[in-house]
Amino acid sequence: MFIPMVGIVACGGEEVPEGVVTRIAARIVIEKLRPTQTMVICLPLYISGKEDERAFVRRQPTIIVDGCDKGCAEKIIKMNGGRVAAVVKVSDIVKECGLKAKSRKALDEEGEKLARKIAEKIAGEVDRIIGEMKDQTVRDS
Repeated sequence: MFIPMVGIVACGGEEVPEGVVTRIAARIVIEKLRPTQTMVICLPLYISGKEDERAFVRRQPTIIVDGCDKGCAEKIIKMNGGRVAAVVKVSDIVKECGLKAKSRKALDEEGEKLARKIAEKIAGEVDRIIGEMKDQTVRDS
Protein backbone atom coordinates (compact mmCIF):
# COMPACT_ATOMS: atom_id res chain seq x y z
CA MET A 1 0.00 0.00 0.00
CA PHE A 2 1.29 3.44 -0.99
CA ILE A 3 1.59 5.75 2.03
CA PRO A 4 2.84 9.17 0.98
CA MET A 5 4.98 10.87 3.61
CA VAL A 6 7.24 13.88 3.30
CA GLY A 7 9.73 15.02 5.92
CA ILE A 8 10.14 18.67 6.85
CA VAL A 9 13.43 19.92 8.25
CA ALA A 10 13.16 23.42 9.67
CA CYS A 11 16.11 25.68 10.34
CA GLY A 12 17.54 25.33 13.83
CA GLY A 13 18.86 28.91 13.96
CA GLU A 14 17.94 30.87 17.05
CA GLU A 15 19.96 33.96 16.23
CA VAL A 16 17.49 35.34 13.69
CA PRO A 17 13.69 35.69 13.87
CA GLU A 18 13.37 33.81 10.60
CA GLY A 19 14.68 30.65 12.30
CA VAL A 20 11.75 30.78 14.69
CA VAL A 21 9.38 31.44 11.78
CA THR A 22 10.57 28.29 9.97
CA ARG A 23 9.73 26.10 12.93
CA ILE A 24 6.31 27.65 13.41
CA ALA A 25 5.58 27.25 9.69
CA ALA A 26 6.57 23.57 9.87
CA ARG A 27 4.18 23.06 12.82
CA ILE A 28 1.35 24.69 10.88
CA VAL A 29 1.92 22.25 8.03
CA ILE A 30 2.11 19.09 10.12
CA GLU A 31 -0.72 20.06 12.48
CA LYS A 32 -3.18 21.83 10.17
CA LEU A 33 -2.40 21.88 6.46
CA ARG A 34 -0.99 18.38 5.68
CA PRO A 35 -1.12 16.39 8.94
CA THR A 36 -1.35 12.93 7.38
CA GLN A 37 1.33 13.50 4.75
CA THR A 38 4.13 15.15 6.70
CA MET A 39 6.37 14.79 9.69
CA VAL A 40 8.97 17.09 11.19
CA ILE A 41 12.54 15.87 11.31
CA CYS A 42 14.32 17.13 14.41
CA LEU A 43 17.51 18.75 13.11
CA PRO A 44 19.44 18.48 16.42
CA LEU A 45 18.61 14.75 16.67
CA TYR A 46 19.55 14.30 13.02
CA ILE A 47 22.89 16.04 13.60
CA SER A 48 23.58 13.94 16.70
CA GLY A 49 23.17 10.76 14.63
CA LYS A 50 19.70 9.55 15.69
CA GLU A 51 19.19 6.69 13.26
CA ASP A 52 15.38 7.00 13.02
CA GLU A 53 15.70 10.59 11.82
CA ARG A 54 18.52 9.78 9.40
CA ALA A 55 16.83 6.69 7.98
CA PHE A 56 13.62 8.58 7.27
CA VAL A 57 15.51 11.33 5.44
CA ARG A 58 17.42 8.77 3.36
CA ARG A 59 14.21 6.94 2.35
CA GLN A 60 11.61 9.68 2.03
CA PRO A 61 11.61 13.00 0.19
CA THR A 62 12.37 15.91 2.46
CA ILE A 63 11.61 19.61 2.33
CA ILE A 64 14.22 21.90 3.84
CA VAL A 65 13.06 25.22 5.29
CA ASP A 66 16.03 27.54 5.79
CA GLY A 67 15.67 30.76 7.75
CA CYS A 68 18.55 32.60 6.12
CA ASP A 69 20.78 32.38 3.08
CA LYS A 70 23.48 30.40 4.94
CA GLY A 71 21.44 27.28 4.13
CA CYS A 72 22.63 25.33 7.17
CA ALA A 73 19.76 22.83 7.26
CA GLU A 74 20.12 22.08 3.55
CA LYS A 75 23.89 21.61 3.85
CA ILE A 76 23.57 19.29 6.84
CA ILE A 77 20.96 17.08 5.21
CA LYS A 78 22.81 16.87 1.88
CA MET A 79 26.16 16.12 3.59
CA ASN A 80 24.56 13.11 5.23
CA GLY A 81 22.88 11.66 2.14
CA GLY A 82 19.36 12.96 2.68
CA ARG A 83 16.76 13.10 -0.12
CA VAL A 84 16.20 16.83 -0.55
CA ALA A 85 13.08 17.20 -2.67
CA ALA A 86 12.62 20.95 -2.17
CA VAL A 87 14.17 23.91 -0.40
CA VAL A 88 12.05 26.77 0.90
CA LYS A 89 14.05 29.87 1.78
CA VAL A 90 12.48 32.45 4.05
CA SER A 91 14.42 35.23 2.30
CA ASP A 92 12.68 34.40 -0.99
CA ILE A 93 9.24 34.56 0.61
CA VAL A 94 10.11 37.81 2.41
CA LYS A 95 11.00 39.31 -0.99
CA GLU A 96 7.73 38.05 -2.51
CA CYS A 97 5.35 39.22 0.21
CA GLY A 98 7.21 42.00 2.02
CA LEU A 99 6.49 40.54 5.47
CA LYS A 100 9.26 40.32 8.06
CA ALA A 101 9.50 38.88 11.55
CA LYS A 102 10.90 41.43 13.95
CA SER A 103 11.71 39.43 17.08
CA ARG A 104 13.11 36.00 17.74
CA LYS A 105 11.48 35.83 21.19
CA ALA A 106 7.83 36.06 20.13
CA LEU A 107 6.28 36.55 16.73
CA ASP A 108 4.32 39.70 16.14
CA GLU A 109 1.35 39.84 13.77
CA GLU A 110 3.58 40.29 10.73
CA GLY A 111 5.79 37.37 11.79
CA GLU A 112 2.71 35.18 12.17
CA LYS A 113 1.53 36.14 8.69
CA LEU A 114 4.98 35.32 7.33
CA ALA A 115 4.89 31.91 9.05
CA ARG A 116 1.52 31.24 7.42
CA LYS A 117 2.87 32.22 3.96
CA ILE A 118 5.83 29.90 4.44
CA ALA A 119 3.51 27.10 5.60
CA GLU A 120 1.42 27.55 2.45
CA LYS A 121 4.56 27.33 0.31
CA ILE A 122 5.63 24.16 2.13
CA ALA A 123 2.14 22.65 1.68
CA GLY A 124 2.34 23.38 -2.06
CA GLU A 125 5.68 21.57 -2.22
CA VAL A 126 4.18 18.63 -0.29
CA ASP A 127 1.37 18.42 -2.85
CA ARG A 128 3.84 18.49 -5.74
CA ILE A 129 6.07 15.83 -4.18
CA ILE A 130 3.15 13.55 -3.26
CA GLY A 131 1.84 13.91 -6.82
CA GLU A 132 5.23 12.85 -8.19
CA MET A 133 5.34 9.90 -5.77
CA LYS A 134 1.89 8.75 -6.91
CA ASP A 135 2.86 9.11 -10.57
CA GLN A 136 6.00 7.03 -9.97
CA THR A 137 3.98 4.35 -8.16
CA VAL A 138 1.57 4.13 -11.10
CA ARG A 139 4.46 3.88 -13.58
CA ASP A 140 6.11 1.15 -11.50
CA SER A 141 2.89 -0.90 -11.32
